[in-house]
Amino acid sequence: MLISRCILIAGMNTIRLNIAVFLLSLFLGLDLAEAHRVNLFAWVEGDIVHVESKFSSGKKVKSGKISVADPKGNELVKGTTNDQGEFSFKIPKKSDLKIVLLAGTGHRAEWTIAASEIKAPAAGKKPDPKKDNTINAIIIGIGCIFILTALVAYIRKRKQTN
Repeated sequence: MLISRCILIAGMNTIRLNIAVFLLSLFLGLDLAEAHRVNLFAWVEGDIVHVESKFSSGKKVKSGKISVADPKGNELVKGTTNDQGEFSFKIPKKSDLKIVLLAGTGHRAEWTIAASEIKAPAAGKKPDPKKDNTINAIIIGIGCIFILTALVAYIRKRKQTN
């Protein structure tokens, strides 16, 4: 009787241990679930910051509240995302910008743009065509290819005649 009772108690302890391990693994795995995660991306183009947001499922964040603050926590810009989950704003000042998205029911995301990513505004200067050598570089590159091709063809022709 005593032996069967010890086996029964040991069996109950094993069941309790298995349940505890199961519940512990279940609770530890909750932070890995991304069913409702919200993603936020921001980048600078000129003097405009573009923000894009979506849930992990790919669905765009519509009417999400955007708040932009400086490093001291002063709010600089407020707004909401459009139907495509996008929001843009003019850079209020050259400093680190902390962008916070509130997408409802506890969904929150942050993105920080470093001051080094923000370029000083060009103050209305027109681009200088002398500095833009892209077209010239392309033409020179194509010319070099034609010259090298002609040179190779000449060498092959000369070898064939000898």
